[in-house]
Amino acid sequence: MKNTYEISVYNQDVRTKIQEGLSHRNLESRWADVHLIEIRAETEEEAIASCRRKHPEKMGFIMGTAMQIA
Repeated sequence: MKNTYEISVYNQDVRTKIQEGLSHRNLESRWADVHLIEIRAETEEEAIASCRRKHPEKMGFIMGTAMQIA
């Protein structure tokens, strides 16, 4: 049975650009703020892996811990 996990995500590259008074060339400025991403998965590890595929660290995304919410 799948559970719902919530993971906080923001983009450090976007934050840095905004601090420099610039815009990120590929991502919207809203990614400087924390987003709460909900992912349905059977395990916490599966949820984290899914989130990493969609928001990879190599693109500047920073993830918080996964919290089971349902």
